[in-house]
Amino acid sequence: MPIDSSNSLLKEQQDLRSRVAYLEKERDFIKNLYSDMPQTLQVIAKGSLLSTSLNRFKDKMQTQLPNAYCLFIICDKECLQWRLQYTDSVNDQLLNSNSQLSTVPQALITFAASPSCPKRHDIDIQNESGWKNWLPFLKEHAFSDVSMVSVSDCDGSIYLMLVLQREEARLESELMELVLDSYAAWLSALFEREKADYLLLEDSHRDPTTGLLRRYSFDNSFGIVLKDSRRHFQRAALLSLRLLSSSKVNDVDLKPLADAMRETVRDNDLIAHYDERELVMGIRIQHLEDAEIVAKKLLKSLGSAKFSGNGLIREGVSIGISFYPEHSSLETLHQAALFAANSLLNTSGYRLEFHGECYESSADFYTL
Repeated sequence: MPIDSSNSLLKEQQDLRSRVAYLEKERDFIKNLYSDMPQTLQVIAKGSLLSTSLNRFKDKMQTQLPNAYCLFIICDKECLQWRLQYTDSVNDQLLNSNSQLSTVPQALITFAASPSCPKRHDIDIQNESGWKNWLPFLKEHAFSDVSMVSVSDCDGSIYLMLVLQREEARLESELMELVLDSYAAWLSALFEREKADYLLLEDSHRDPTTGLLRRYSFDNSFGIVLKDSRRHFQRAALLSLRLLSSSKVNDVDLKPLADAMRETVRDNDLIAHYDERELVMGIRIQHLEDAEIVAKKLLKSLGSAKFSGNGLIREGVSIGISFYPEHSSLETLHQAALFAANSLLNTSGYRLEFHGECYESSADFYTL
């Protein structure tokens, strides 16, 4: 056989092996991506808590993309308020001393503000002016490319996933498209389920076991409280209670906590199981220190010996407090209260948010 023909045949065989290897890689990738689809659909169909499903999707993405780094961000529909869904040792460089995003790249703002284009891929981002705000972060971790997807929930909040890659470990574009499309489809299905829950549970305001308000019922009822407070120039406060226990939350342990919360406030104050590990209290107050008194009273009650056998209560709660009219909407009140609770860094106690800062006591609000 002539040498040229032999070389040509060898090259064809090498090309064929490369093609087969790629197809096998593509097959395995797609198989892994959709392997737990029945379980995912079942979780959504059962109406699992929003945070539970979001955590599931996050873990799935990080497992599916072991050579990339996934960054999850939420912003409001005006693209003015931004926060990380999850913090870790990689993205903490992007946060300021108050655990908030210090800056947001213009390229990310432009993408979030363009819902008609829910996917985007940027390459060589270290040299792109639209990403210059994050240049130290990108250089430190050698990120060269980013693929982004955005999904809006029923309230207009925008959920973004950024997949940051290094040039030497870049995933093929076709496979990345599959990942982004899958994530967007899962989130859209989840938000549709949330919307259905809202419609179905309008007439079912309370959890029958714990007696706590459901989230949507609390939102509607506390919205009325805020309207009344605005009309009559009154104050209100929102308390966010983060459960510090890492064990599964069950109704048996949750009910004593709910009962203790009810004993702490007035009958017309509002208490809800807001998320898997978060409860909220909406109360009318006359003075700023009134909310602080409620938090102290609740923590004292939870520290009593009668709760020593309750693992959920024994692990403690972090309480964050925010105030109306300092914050004019339930959304901003909740974000501020959650920010104050998170500032405790997983220790039991309470903090008060006031004009963007966290305080141990309301007496410190006006201290020079």
